Amino acid sequence: MTYARQRLWLGITGVGGTVLLCTATVAFDLPHRLMHPLADQTYGSALSWIALAWMLHAALLIPVDILGGLVVVRETPGVLRWIASWLRGVAVQWLWFTLAAALLLRTAQQFGLTYAMLVFLLLQVILLSRQGLIAWLVGGVHVQATSVNLAAAAQQAGLSADEVRQVRGNDPSFVGGWTGVEARRLWVPLHWIELLSPEQLVVALKRRAAVRDAGLRRRGVLVAVAWNTVGFVLASSAPHADLVTAAGFVSMMAWFTLWSFLGVLLLPSLSRPAVLAADAVAAHTHDRALVGATITMLDQWQDDEGERDARVETVFHPVPSRGARLRALAASGAAVSSPAAWHATRMMLYLSWAGLGGLSRAVHCNVGRPPLWVMLPGD
Repeated sequence: MTYARQRLWLGITGVGGTVLLCTATVAFDLPHRLMHPLADQTYGSALSWIALAWMLHAALLIPVDILGGLVVVRETPGVLRWIASWLRGVAVQWLWFTLAAALLLRTAQQFGLTYAMLVFLLLQVILLSRQGLIAWLVGGVHVQATSVNLAAAAQQAGLSADEVRQVRGNDPSFVGGWTGVEARRLWVPLHWIELLSPEQLVVALKRRAAVRDAGLRRRGVLVAVAWNTVGFVLASSAPHADLVTAAGFVSMMAWFTLWSFLGVLLLPSLSRPAVLAADAVAAHTHDRALVGATITMLDQWQDDEGERDARVETVFHPVPSRGARLRALAASGAAVSSPAAWHATRMMLYLSWAGLGGLSRAVHCNVGRPPLWVMLPGD
């Protein structure tokens, strides 16, 4: 079995197990059945039960986290190093989820669902605007001084040296990306700078510039925020769910996670055209053979999967296979006319932290890999 297929099955296990747990939670009303009658006696006790429910899910993910972080990997990080990284990532995520739950619970109790929705939107904005800080807190991703090579490549790609940041991602699949609400800083992985040729690095940066300048990244963010917000409102109003009791809040978390799962199935149809559109822009200003070689090189640090079954790609992958991208490049290199929203799926998963979603680190590309829990892999 190939590396890509092993990762896929890990994702199916992590996501599938979480979905089954959430389905059972809402179908059998487990929170109301299992929680102590005095869970809502105080605000603190209610919050403690919510935090405990999240910790239970984190514990259930430990087996697939171990496989995804230590076994099915390209570079083994070392057991002790991985354990420290995993504990750090889980602790930071737990602290964020507890804070989010505290704000949503208190707001709903005092002011109702409408104001809780506004808090939910604010939490997504915080996650987006502080993505770099959170990536450092969770996965140890940190910014370095910009090298001469990166500054030169950025200039050739139409970017200023002030717009790019050189970043050590601690994982070969780390791809960086635009950070902040307005995408003013582009994080570029250190291994891109070290291993890509100067010409390939320019192509990679040109693609990144294209996703911002063409509005692909903005649309991806807007789709993710809109999807999560609609899901939060629906989940908060679903059977057995509310935002004012511990049991109701946990039920909301389960419904919201199921909504995220629906997004994992549907939103890749918007993400894939954005990848092809960025490839096409790069092909307009660079030799197609060079663009194709860059695509091939970058893909080797991801799934390294030349071809996929069309059904598998449709359901599981927001980034087209290498073969599909190269064929699209050779066919015309023209801009893609389909609706395109860059990384809508993976941005949706990260921003689902605002509603305590359970899938953000269970998917095949980042399960067991804390450096990829905030800035998920991509093209």
